[in-house]
Amino acid sequence: MKRMTGFVLLLSFFLLGGFQADAEVEKSEERPKVELTDQQKKELDQLYLELLETKKSIINKYVEYGVLPKEKADKKLKWLDEHYQKIKEHGYIPMYHHKKHHDDEDNNDND
Repeated sequence: MKRMTGFVLLLSFFLLGGFQADAEVEKSEERPKVELTDQQKKELDQLYLELLETKKSIINKYVEYGVLPKEKADKKLKWLDEHYQKIKEHGYIPMYHHKKHHDDEDNNDND
């Protein structure tokens, strides 16, 4: 019985310690206030545009190969354009929000 009690205590210690560590990590992940220079924004914009074009090319290939229906591809392409605009509006600083998209009409599909 002592062995079981010790095991439960040890397990509780690790579990509670893990929760405390997670809370500390969340506090330390506050976004730093960073302002990018115009040159840095220009470089990031160029990289994001290259990435955007590559992703669009991949989606279009999936349509061409019959892997993805045209309607779904159009939806993905629209989302990519909107996402690029948001990135641009936020000055190319990553946005740290972790919420799911509840407005997807087909949540069970892997978009």
